[in-house]
Amino acid sequence: MGKKILVVQSRITPNRIENERDNYRRSVGELAQTDFLSAVDEKLAWTSPAEFLKGYGGVIFGGSSDFDFHGGRMENDPARIMSMLILSRAKHIVSYALECGVPVLGICFGHQIIGNMHSGMVSNDREQSKFGAYMVKLTEAGKTDPLFSALPEEFWAQYAHKDSVTNLPEGATLLATGETCRFAALRYADKVYTMQFHPEVRRFVHGPKSHDSPEASRLIPLWIEHIVG
Repeated sequence: MGKKILVVQSRITPNRIENERDNYRRSVGELAQTDFLSAVDEKLAWTSPAEFLKGYGGVIFGGSSDFDFHGGRMENDPARIMSMLILSRAKHIVSYALECGVPVLGICFGHQIIGNMHSGMVSNDREQSKFGAYMVKLTEAGKTDPLFSALPEEFWAQYAHKDSVTNLPEGATLLATGETCRFAALRYADKVYTMQFHPEVRRFVHGPKSHDSPEASRLIPLWIEHIVG
């Protein structure tokens, strides 16, 4: 196994940390070694991104059920304050990756972090907030994208979010959208992809919004094979 992937986690709840790790290990499988880093670890040298990414072929910024950019909370809520701190730390890694051509994958909270970095507004848009499986549709750009072109024009994806990106961030190409998610997937430059849904999760809930998402689950392996290379 020659490839190594770094997953940056923005969580503090132990069982959620472990569940997320299990999901990524399963998604990555034998394609790469998967290591994890906590965005809430204040002892790390966040201003030295080259040290974090040394030896890694790509980096994933995962979701967060513990923090929100908005989430309907007051501005002084600790969860919102920590989100700003995580953003300040993530900026160093993402900026370095963009400059050096290191592949990045932003998922849910990671999608919002990278969108915010590029002048994307992130707010508690109740019309877009959702939990469960929803259909996603590729745009014309998505149909010809090196990663998303391997998927059908429409596919199921797993969602779990309160906040959403509410405008197209600067420099972003819209790859996928949906009736309840205007900016479902984006690409920045050639090697930075973000998506509001969770390709690492097979099924979130049981009930009316429950559905398997086998096509979306292909995205992480495809990203490793075609973008990380």
